[in-house]
Amino acid sequence: MAVANNRPAGFLARLLGPLPPEFYPLSNTTAGWDPHSPGRLATLSGRPTPQLAWALPALADFLSLRGPGQRTERLISRPCRCCTARRGPTASVVITLSPAHVHLCPRHQLWTRSTHDIPLAPLPEVIEAQRRLDQLTRRHRQIRQALDLARKIVEDWSASGMPIDLGKEWTDRLDRIEALAISKKVSADDRSHLAAFPEIVVLTHLILDPPTAALDPKELYLATTAELSRRFARTYTALGTQDPLYRQLCLYRERDFPGWTTG
Repeated sequence: MAVANNRPAGFLARLLGPLPPEFYPLSNTTAGWDPHSPGRLATLSGRPTPQLAWALPALADFLSLRGPGQRTERLISRPCRCCTARRGPTASVVITLSPAHVHLCPRHQLWTRSTHDIPLAPLPEVIEAQRRLDQLTRRHRQIRQALDLARKIVEDWSASGMPIDLGKEWTDRLDRIEALAISKKVSADDRSHLAAFPEIVVLTHLILDPPTAALDPKELYLATTAELSRRFARTYTALGTQDPLYRQLCLYRERDFPGWTTG
């Protein structure tokens, strides 16, 4: 709407509710909305609320139109600049719904999970991680939840102390990202997400395909840390209940993945 009407996205978003922290035009959130926000959006767009809810996953979630435990596996996204240019020479931004697991344009090898495309030629491991994620998606339906959980664990690791030393890989990737001219326009959070993406995919795989069928949280935790040590070829220093991996994966798994029993 903002692009079509030549208005700042933030201006229109403020008409619906307070802007969430670090708002940007591709934000897919209803944070700060009140019960009147959907009606205001319908008025602004000239479309009835039910019609909008079918097109906008965040709005549908806000209105609880989906059944209990259901969450969309598609996110508001955008094609890369090369794909956008193919749609029309005057196109500047095209907003689309993309599968939740797609983080890049494989044709043009550009990372699209930020406000600016990031060339991935210097980061072949990120392209390979996306291929592995594509394969996982063919076997599992809860890919978005697993990805969100894996990213949360990795972010908590970074904030509270790393139980497994991944600093060399992340520093090396950040150096390659920061060597790109576009990096100055990309937020620190987006750069960090890109740098940690291959490890996030490994953890997503273990969330979806646990290394053990044990129901006890401690057994699941120890088996997962052992598998992480094997895959990364370094020691995982188990922290027990203080480890974000234990809290998020082992204790809260049933909450985040209804129907999966782990104790």
